[in-house]
Amino acid sequence: MSRKHITTAITIASAALCGASLIQVATATDAQAQGMPGAGGQPGGMPTPAGSGSSEGVAEQAPKKLGALPTTPVLPPAKGSRKKLQVFSLDGYFRFRHDWLKQMDLGFTDVESLGGAPFPNALACRGTSSPGDCKNSYSSANARLRLEPIFHIDERSSVHMQIDVFDNLVLGSTPLGYAADGGSSDLPIDAIDGNQQAPQAGLNNLGDSIVVKRAWAEIDAPIGLLKFGRMPWHWGMGMVANGGGRDPIHGGYNLDADSGDTVDRVSFSAKIPGMKLNAGIAMDWSQTGAHSATTGEQRGVARQAWDLDDSDDLGQWLLMISNLDSPTRNTDKLANGEAVFNYGAFLAYKTQDNVQQALTIGETPPAESFVARDMTTYVPDVWVKYAKGKFDVEAEATYVVGSLKAPDLGIAETVDIRQFGGVARMNYRLMEDDLTLTQEVGFASGDQWDNEVQGRTHVSGAVGLGPGDNTLEQFVFDPNYHVDLILFRELLGAVSNAAYSKTSFKYALTSKFAVRGSGILSAAHRPVATPGNSTLYGFELDADIGYENNGFFAGISYGILLPFAALDHPTDAAFPFGGSTSNGGGASIAQTIQSRLVLQF
Repeated sequence: MSRKHITTAITIASAALCGASLIQVATATDAQAQGMPGAGGQPGGMPTPAGSGSSEGVAEQAPKKLGALPTTPVLPPAKGSRKKLQVFSLDGYFRFRHDWLKQMDLGFTDVESLGGAPFPNALACRGTSSPGDCKNSYSSANARLRLEPIFHIDERSSVHMQIDVFDNLVLGSTPLGYAADGGSSDLPIDAIDGNQQAPQAGLNNLGDSIVVKRAWAEIDAPIGLLKFGRMPWHWGMGMVANGGGRDPIHGGYNLDADSGDTVDRVSFSAKIPGMKLNAGIAMDWSQTGAHSATTGEQRGVARQAWDLDDSDDLGQWLLMISNLDSPTRNTDKLANGEAVFNYGAFLAYKTQDNVQQALTIGETPPAESFVARDMTTYVPDVWVKYAKGKFDVEAEATYVVGSLKAPDLGIAETVDIRQFGGVARMNYRLMEDDLTLTQEVGFASGDQWDNEVQGRTHVSGAVGLGPGDNTLEQFVFDPNYHVDLILFRELLGAVSNAAYSKTSFKYALTSKFAVRGSGILSAAHRPVATPGNSTLYGFELDADIGYENNGFFAGISYGILLPFAALDHPTDAAFPFGGSTSNGGGASIAQTIQSRLVLQF
C-alpha cells in the first residue's frame, strides 16, 4: 500500500473517531438540558456525579471502539470520585448578651392606680419611700446555645430540628441556695457560694435546660417541595412573618432575635411549568383548643391524644406565588452587572367558630365556656425587591381585613378588622462598597384606644376596642423585626400605631471591623392612643461597632432616646397620672448599652 493510501486511511479513521466523540458530547448535553435548573443540570440542583454525562445517574456512552454495541453500559465512577452523602450536619450558635438599661420607665412610676409607666421600675425604686441606692437602671446578662441538626435521609429528603439549650437563660438566676424546692448552699451565707444549679421548670426557672422548638421534614421531589411538621416561617422583609433565625431570602442569620415565628404546617410548592414563578399552598394548625391529653380523657398513656372539638380550632390556609432567586444567585448577578428583580405575594385565610374562655390542665371545659367568635380574616401581602449596581430598594405591604364577634368583651355588634402595615428600605453603596447609606420608612395603623393602663405602652396591653367602636385597626409588626434599641424594641414591644423614618449608615473600617449609626424619628398614627395624646414619640440615636471573623462576632451598641410629647404624662385631671402630683410631667431621656458575643457554626 502506498504512503498516500495509508494517509487516506488514517484520515478516515480519525474522522470516524471524532464523529463518535461529538455524538457522545451531544448526548451528554441533551441529558443535562432536560434536568431542572441547578448545578450540573441535576434535578433539584444536585451536582452531577463525577464521571457521568447525564442527570439520570449511569448513562450509556458512545462506543469507544467502532462496531461495539451502543447499549454497552458505562462502569460506575471510581470509588474515590463518587459524591458522598452527608448523613448528618449541625448548624447553630452560642450567644452571650449583656444589656444595661437606664431609665426605661422615662422617670415615671409604674403603679397602675397612677397610670403606670412604659417599663417596670427597678425593684429598689418601688414603693412610697425609695431606698437611697435607687439607680433606676438594669444590668443583665443572658446566654443561649442553639442547635439546628439536619438528618439527610438521601439526596432529596431530610429531617430538621431546632433545639435551644439555656434559652436566653439569665446568668446568675439559678444559684445553689435559691431553688424553690428548698435547695440551699452548704455555706451559712449564700453570698459566699458562687455555684449554679441546672435550670428546672417549676423549681428555679421558667423553663427547662433543653427545649425542642421545631421539628419538620422536607422532601424535594421532582414535581415540587413537600414540607410538614413544626417549622419556622419567614416571608419577605420579615415584617409579618419572621423566623428569628436564618433568612432564606436575604441570606445570613439574625443573631440577636429573642424568638421567631413557628407554625404547625403542611406545605407544597412547585415551579409553574413554562414560567419563572413558584407557587405554593399551605395548611396551618394555629390553635386546636382542648385535647384529650390536657383534660385527662386520654384513658391510657399509650393512646394517641386527639382534639376534643373542631369548632374551637383556629385554622389557616395560605396561597403563595413568588419569583425568588437564592441569595448566592443574586450576588452573582449583581457582580456580573445584571439586575435583580425578586417578588412574591401570599393570601392567608383564617377562621375560628368558637373560643374557650378558660382552659385548666386536667379538667374538661364545660360547654358554657365556649363563646362564639365567628372570625374570618383575609391577609394579602406583597413583597418586592429590585437591585442593580450600587443601588437596591425593597418593600413589603400587608392588609388585614375580616370580622369577628367578641361577646366575652361585652361587645354585642360584629367587630370589623381593618389593619394595614408597610415598610420600604433603600440602600446605596459607595467607596468600593465600604460605605452603605440606608433610608427606611415604616407604617403600622393604630386604634383610638389607650392601653388598659394608659402609661404602659407595650403592645401586649393594647385594647383596640371600646364603647361605640366596633373596628379593630391596630397593626403590629413582628417583634423580631428590629428597628431600634429602645422605643420599639423595649417600650412599645414592636412597631405599632406608628410611622417612622430611619436614616443609617454602615462603614467597613477593615474586612473584619464595621461601624454603624442610625437616627430614627417616630410618630403616632393615632395620637389619642398615646399617653400624652400627641403626635411625636421621639428621636433615637443608635451606634454600634462590631468585629466578625470566621463565625465569631463581638459587638457593642449604644442607644439614646429623646422622648417627645406623645410619651409625656399630662398633669390635667382628665389623665390618670395622679393629677399634678406624683406621676405627671415630661418624659426623661432613656439610654442603653448592649454587648454581644456570638460563635456561629
